[in-house]
Amino acid sequence: MKRLIFAFILGTLITACQTYSRDNDPGPTSTEAPGIVAFGPLAGIDRKQYLTEQHALIRGKLADKGVESEIQGQTLIVNIPGNIAFGINSARMNWNVHDILDKISPIFQEYKYTSILVLGHSDSRGDKELNQLLSEQRARLVREYFINSGVDEQRITSRGLGGNDPLITDELTTLERSLNRRITLEIKIDDPVNSQGSK
Repeated sequence: MKRLIFAFILGTLITACQTYSRDNDPGPTSTEAPGIVAFGPLAGIDRKQYLTEQHALIRGKLADKGVESEIQGQTLIVNIPGNIAFGINSARMNWNVHDILDKISPIFQEYKYTSILVLGHSDSRGDKELNQLLSEQRARLVREYFINSGVDEQRITSRGLGGNDPLITDELTTLERSLNRRITLEIKIDDPVNSQGSK
């Protein structure tokens, strides 16, 4: 009888110890910061700093190319002037714009938590429908160039605005019209898990 009672008490103690150990076990530890585990890869990133670093790199690489860039709120805007990018009534890129895109592309590849919107523009002269088509073709061509350079196509979209968003509202000279035939890049922080690219 005493043996039976002793065995019962011993079994109860072993079960209690196992339960305590299991309840107080912290489990497997992660080498990542808690925020990254809970909220994804952008949780530990200073979004403003992330854009600022890209801005500095773009300005440094394109300082002598006539490309302008600035941060507006949560968006980095890069403006490639039309006198550099495209000719009159043409969706064919000028030879010197290739060098500009080749300098930007590695930055986009390195800073992968961004979405890029490529906006094509035209000047205001001529047929509006043709201008809209040209702006769409120009934006699409730049998008495809980035994709062919290694930028994930899911991160980059394109849109044509025709002559509806002029840099210079009263075009009086050939230079002013050429400046309106520009490409604008709008770069935003965007978790790649939630991003949806389109053509």
